Amino acid sequence: MKNSRCVLAGIVLLLLLSYGSTYSQEVISVENDKEQVVVNPHVYIFNDPRAGIDDIARVMAAPDGAFTKNAYYQEVKYGFSRPSGWCKFRIRNTSDHANWILKVHQSRVDTVQLYMQRQNGELIKYPLTGHFQNIKDRTFYSLYFAHPVSIAKNETVAFYLFTMRKFARHAAVLSLEQENHYRNYETLFIIFISALTGICVLAGLTGIVMFIFLHEKIYIYYSIYCLSFLLLISADTGFLYAFFKHAAAYQKLVNNLSMVFYYWIAGWHILFTVELLALKKHRQRWVYWLGLGSGMLCCAASVTLLLPIPDALRQAISLWSYYILFFIDAYILYTMFIQVAQRQVVIYFYMAGFLFTLVAASILMLADLQIIEGVNQRTDIFFIAPVVEILCMVIGLGINSSRHVKDKLNAQIQIITVQEAERKRIAQDLHDDVGNSLAAVKSMLSQQGDPQLIEREVDDIIKNIRNISHDLMPVDFETYALTDIVRQTVNKFKGHPAIRFEYSQTGAAVKLSPVTELVVYRIINELITNSIKHSKASDMMIQLIYQEESLVVMVEDNGTGMKNGSGTHEKGIGLKNIRHRVAYIQATLTIESDHKGTLVIIEIPYGKEAY
Repeated sequence: MKNSRCVLAGIVLLLLLSYGSTYSQEVISVENDKEQVVVNPHVYIFNDPRAGIDDIARVMAAPDGAFTKNAYYQEVKYGFSRPSGWCKFRIRNTSDHANWILKVHQSRVDTVQLYMQRQNGELIKYPLTGHFQNIKDRTFYSLYFAHPVSIAKNETVAFYLFTMRKFARHAAVLSLEQENHYRNYETLFIIFISALTGICVLAGLTGIVMFIFLHEKIYIYYSIYCLSFLLLISADTGFLYAFFKHAAAYQKLVNNLSMVFYYWIAGWHILFTVELLALKKHRQRWVYWLGLGSGMLCCAASVTLLLPIPDALRQAISLWSYYILFFIDAYILYTMFIQVAQRQVVIYFYMAGFLFTLVAASILMLADLQIIEGVNQRTDIFFIAPVVEILCMVIGLGINSSRHVKDKLNAQIQIITVQEAERKRIAQDLHDDVGNSLAAVKSMLSQQGDPQLIEREVDDIIKNIRNISHDLMPVDFETYALTDIVRQTVNKFKGHPAIRFEYSQTGAAVKLSPVTELVVYRIINELITNSIKHSKASDMMIQLIYQEESLVVMVEDNGTGMKNGSGTHEKGIGLKNIRHRVAYIQATLTIESDHKGTLVIIEIPYGKEAY
């Protein structure tokens, strides 16, 4: 009997100790002047990672030594190694407010199970909530995972919280808020997100309209990027989950949608950058292929996450997303700085918007590393950063498109001018060469002149007509290289009796647009023709110099030069036509001329050719 009493006393003592251990840890004091209390730094994490959602009894009975105090202010950190976990915290209400909301930020957990133990020992189990629930089915109508809790004045209660996030970084961001304060904040948050949604939709539609009218891929890329960001906002803020009617049937997919859209927007961000900065024409080809490959790889990872793949692969893809973020930032920064020399307004606006986003992302990263505090409770405001980037791009692309339209109109005017000048030149050639020659033949025939002389004159007429026809014949630069066509053109004139022609090429040939190469060919051809007619030169040199960032065309002769060394004398050399053509391909023209000869230098940057 005595032994039975001892055993019973031991059991009672053990129960008292285990019950008392619940209240032996730190207490969060809630006072009248506090509308919101950050709970994270006062939380104790249960050490056993194997404890499941139904192990509340074991967690409650565990001694203090089975818990470790959370060391982070920003969040209750579990990381990738613990997809689920239990924690507990105590709250004492010394305020006059009894109705509170316990908020769990929904972006870093998928499932939430809450228990509250009152001071009298009563245990209250709150309904399970998570991304699998429509907002109408949740305990509290909210985008966040929120539970209304009632705590009497001077009462101390203990909370036990189970959270789970299987395929990404697991962390619980907790706060206790007065009900009115919570509702006011969520109302402002919904207004804020609605405005961001409207901006993204408007920007996306703007890109589609600009693509329809201007037929440039950059605008459709921009539109896809904006709409992709809208999807990411919808997932990361909880809108998508809250209004997904059949979320429970696709729980694994739903729990991974944030990561799906993250990879999707990352891929299109890189592809948009590649197109915007015209990296395809950059001299460092690896920059283009790295951007194209990584962008397509991110999009492929996004699609892969939608498929029924093994959990281990899904977890690995999610883990790599955090390294992808650093790569994207580094790649875009590098490409912006190497292309800023183009001095395009759109690049400046893109750089300004991206740097704003980069600063915001850096603040969030420093918060995750616990270097700065007070950020994770208000991470929602940082959604404004990518929107600033989108708006900067709207302005930049708007300026770029207006300049594009203006340049296109000017180019069309210049081409019309060139065409009219060429018609006049052809008419003059027909009049001076063919017309005079035919008149001479007619005179010879009427006077019954020497047949051999007449035959030679007819041959000259045929040759002149063939040359004029050759000048008018379009050249297929889609099939043939500029270097080969220029070499053939120079070789054609090598039999000239008065001028010795030479041609040379320096550097590895870079393929320009067919229109640009055609214009370069026309300029060279016109310089050769005019030199033959007017320069009285004995030597002429044509060079194509492929540099790192541009093609340089040099045409030099040792003739009598222009009448005005400044290059304003346009008669004979057709300088006006050449200037129009140079302007059309956005190249630069330099002319040096004196009595010893003429040097014409044309520089065509690789990123500014005509199409």
